[in-house]
Amino acid sequence: MGRNACRQSRCRVGATVGKLVFMLVALTVAFSVPGAAKDKDEGSTQIYQHTYDEVFQASQETIERMGLFVTNKDKDKGMISGKGDFTVQAWTKKCTFDIYIETISTKPETRVTIKPKIALGYAHNLTTRFFGELQKVLSTYR
Repeated sequence: MGRNACRQSRCRVGATVGKLVFMLVALTVAFSVPGAAKDKDEGSTQIYQHTYDEVFQASQETIERMGLFVTNKDKDKGMISGKGDFTVQAWTKKCTFDIYIETISTKPETRVTIKPKIALGYAHNLTTRFFGELQKVLSTYR
């Protein structure tokens, strides 16, 4: 193999390795930076051992505790909508969300589903924080 053939072969290998490194870095950033990908219309659900009325009221209090705002509510339909700025570490994004509340048994058991409309990394943090705060509020009811 001549000198030129070796150089061309090394150049091709170097270019391929460079492309692979670039793709790896791009994927790492896409999955580690909050807001790098958009959330699908999926929700998170929790079940609470409280009455429907308690959970509906506590959900409104939780939204206010988180610095967010209720924009619409319908107790008969079991729906609360809201919006606001949600912050995780140094990242802040505008969000909207819908919360659905329904009685599933008379034990009492009430199901709460939150569907945030916000960047993917934030959606997980928003739902986790909401359910944690909701549990704190509900614990003061008994």
